Amino acid sequence: ALPPILKATTPRRRPPARVAIRALRSTGIEMGFKVAVIYFSRRGRLVTLANVIAEGVRQVEGAEVTVYRIKDPVSGDIPEQYDEGVLDAPVATPEVILQSDCVIIGGPGRQSRMCAEVSYFFDSLTEFQTDGCLLKGKVGSAFTSVGGVGRGYGGHEAILQSFHGFFLQHGMIPVGVPPSPVMEDAPLASPYGTCMAGKARVDKSGSRLRSLSESEVKLAYSQGEWAAIITKQLHDDGD
Repeated sequence: ALPPILKATTPRRRPPARVAIRALRSTGIEMGFKVAVIYFSRRGRLVTLANVIAEGVRQVEGAEVTVYRIKDPVSGDIPEQYDEGVLDAPVATPEVILQSDCVIIGGPGRQSRMCAEVSYFFDSLTEFQTDGCLLKGKVGSAFTSVGGVGRGYGGHEAILQSFHGFFLQHGMIPVGVPPSPVMEDAPLASPYGTCMAGKARVDKSGSRLRSLSESEVKLAYSQGEWAAIITKQLHDDGD
């Protein structure tokens, strides 16, 4: 027999939102789920990566994905400090995180740790933890880049694990890159998340947006798709 402390004293009630979702499903209406792909990038290295991840998400039925950017909390949006196209995405806010079922977020590494801009953004979400763990049950996934003078080389798994630490602190479910033979061809391949390496080349327009290698594309695409698959399973299962 269960100890008295473990015995249910009241019938379990589903939250109103769950009841509404189940009612809609009973009518045959397909319920979608929201995925936010968020990046911080000044020179555009991660913009391409974020967009490939978003394409992977779109392959999963029911996924509604939007690509956002993190605004620099100090200097703001000074166009001269960003490569062309970086500021085109809408700005991520705490409300975006709260309204998303899955958050895939990335930023460049700084000496084997996440950049200050992403860390500051995470700090702005502290209220969600103190107000009742509002992000609990959401899926979290991460991507990063390393390399370049002043940024440090390697350390990408330590960076990605620091993202995962944030997810776990909020009761989120960390999801990485599903293992595959492609990992044999990508120097920085990791199940923790996709990582770009090397300095981006400046093209004729002065932009540092760089193309991905074939293996990087496959890993980024599979990361987005896998995170969306896990999110869909959790979403469809209800509670």
